[in-house]
Amino acid sequence: MNRPNDHPHPERDRSRERSVQLLFVTAILASSFLIFLVQPMVGKRILPWFGGTPSVWTLCLAFYQTTLFLGYAYAHLLIRFASSPAQVSIHALLVGAAFFALPVLPSDAWQNVDVLNPSSEILQMLGSNVALPFIVLASTGPLVQAWFARVYPESSPYPLYAVSNVGSFAALLAYPFLLEPRLSLSMTGMLWSYAFATTGITVVVCAFVARGGIQSSRGPSASSQTNPTGRTDGDSVRVSEARDENVEQPTAFRVGLWILLSASAVILLMGVTNSVCLDVASVPFLWILPLATYLLTFILCFASERNYRPIPLIVLTLVTSFLTVGFHFTNDMIAVVASEELAESIFSSLRSLAVQIPAYCGLLFGGCMIMHGELYRLRPPATSLTAFYLCVSAGGALGGLFVGLLAPILFDGYYEIRVGLGLTGLLIFAASALHTTKTNPRLDGWRWRIAAPLLIILGLYSVIPPGVNHEIVIHNERSFFGVLQVIEKRHDNVLEHHLMSGTTLHGVEFIGERTRPLPTTYFGRATGIAATFAQLSASKNSKIGIIGLGVGTLSAYGRPGDYFRYYEIDPLVVEIAGASDYFSFLERSMANVDVVIGDARLEIEREQRVEGSQEFDLLILDAFNSDAIPVHLLTLEAFRLYVESLASDGLLAVHISNRHFDLLPLVARAGYEVGLTAVDFRTGPAPGFQSLNAQWIILSSNPQRVQDLASLLTERIRLMNLSPTHAQITFPQAGDLEQVSFWTDDYSDLLSALKP
Repeated sequence: MNRPNDHPHPERDRSRERSVQLLFVTAILASSFLIFLVQPMVGKRILPWFGGTPSVWTLCLAFYQTTLFLGYAYAHLLIRFASSPAQVSIHALLVGAAFFALPVLPSDAWQNVDVLNPSSEILQMLGSNVALPFIVLASTGPLVQAWFARVYPESSPYPLYAVSNVGSFAALLAYPFLLEPRLSLSMTGMLWSYAFATTGITVVVCAFVARGGIQSSRGPSASSQTNPTGRTDGDSVRVSEARDENVEQPTAFRVGLWILLSASAVILLMGVTNSVCLDVASVPFLWILPLATYLLTFILCFASERNYRPIPLIVLTLVTSFLTVGFHFTNDMIAVVASEELAESIFSSLRSLAVQIPAYCGLLFGGCMIMHGELYRLRPPATSLTAFYLCVSAGGALGGLFVGLLAPILFDGYYEIRVGLGLTGLLIFAASALHTTKTNPRLDGWRWRIAAPLLIILGLYSVIPPGVNHEIVIHNERSFFGVLQVIEKRHDNVLEHHLMSGTTLHGVEFIGERTRPLPTTYFGRATGIAATFAQLSASKNSKIGIIGLGVGTLSAYGRPGDYFRYYEIDPLVVEIAGASDYFSFLERSMANVDVVIGDARLEIEREQRVEGSQEFDLLILDAFNSDAIPVHLLTLEAFRLYVESLASDGLLAVHISNRHFDLLPLVARAGYEVGLTAVDFRTGPAPGFQSLNAQWIILSSNPQRVQDLASLLTERIRLMNLSPTHAQITFPQAGDLEQVSFWTDDYSDLLSALKP
């Protein structure tokens, strides 16, 4: 028992204890905040260099998960093998080395890489710029928790893990809503560097404070206090073993579950991120939403075991899986019980963004709550704390590497969510075998009863491929840039070939005996781009540049002597568009056609440096209808490049048909900034002229030319006997455009372009 005179200044001791605790909490919050701030920041920096594909972010996630493991491994080895004073010195040296790796944002020199197979280049880039600071920050969580357990052996360090996830969660919300709309990328990077230096010093101070062991105000000095086990060892983290009677020592089976539970959760995270970004846009907001959901499950599960309720979570996972990856089953069931018109209405509603994004997040939340709930339930005593986090991070790294590197090789489609769901069923079944019935005997029986059907139902998703509305898929292939399908349909006895990427249509060809295929879809004869081609001079050959190949539909407008130059980043698209068994627009065009493989902006910049301007009579941007918006093609710097590549009287045509984004103000403002006048053409469907709804903006340095173009489209519609309302023609006014923010390579905010 402590004597009364042991604490002559109890208020001063309590104040000191609160200060020390605040120091630990601040270090963990700041480091976790910076970890999850750097991820979207660096991802946004490098995304334009690789065509804006979601695979860039997926690969970044795989790198972060792997580097997180390295940080946890360093923390584990430091705590296990280094003395307390040595820990201070070693960590201070590592923090100092990380200072010299700043800034974390890669320079422009990195963008000249091989875009055909960029995985290794992306990993090398991240390793050179991000790895060392990330390892320092990643090690902070387990290190500070171990130091906290040494200083306060009577308190559990596990709630600090929830605190670290709160910091991560705050960063994911702060970036898209506070920082990205207000600060340039370079300014955000500079502030991050300053914050990293401050945090690194704070963590070193934590190590210095913890070097002597127990410092609690409830006992004598660290050097003499006897801990609850009767030991006087300064490394008193071992005394916390008896804090929780339900925490068991790890076995090989338990360690395996730690790794697999963590891996399964990361597979679900990356699978959901891929699916969401493919149907909307690969932008920080939509990277962050699944990642924030994933972190929220960590916060809830590691804050208290009471937050984990397996049965409702299993039901949530099943329901949302049928709304997302199992939607073809759901659609079939709707078709059986509802009329055709009602079924189509329900189908459209369920496929809407307002339903699909929450459904995917619900699926991720349910699955990760199950995985992380079981993970927390199987946690070890604090003596094995760093080993536990090492296994958790190892599982995350394995899951990230599986999705980022192996899945594109193993699969011809996005099956990661199905694999994650199948693992969820297996793992909850296995984890039930380790469930202790000391606290709730009835729960164990429920786990076993629910686990069996869960295993069967969710396991099916890992082996049954998704349907495509019962059409015939004649080609299915996956590359770094996505999954492409060639679908064969028969409509009104006409055979059609469609190129699909996810839910986005990239081109249609009617298969028949015509000598030349007809232009279709957004490029049909009743659209704005058809009128634009009609305005080109008939007295001279035209030179056309096109960013985005699709199936080469625009080649149907080629005349003898014309030259079409396509820029396409995905080699698989080039291969499919040039395969005569599928599409023949390129082969049967009357114009001379070339295809340049690579990022369009980088290739045009390279051509101008080497050859000078291409002097295009018409430059067409067709890279935005897929909804994975390549932001770097819409910046002010990009539009300046387009103007330089045009002939003196050349036209710039931008296809902005898009389900989720209104790009008209942005494109018109960028054009206004570089001296171009714009006209907006919105045309409705015209089946007789193979035309879908389409929106095109045509820009010219000559205002009279866009006026003449509007008159030409109106006349063509009259000659086609289409309704005068078929086309809506507007001229964005300079006064209105001055209120619109334009994007630059250092600043963009895609949230502002979302349609209501």
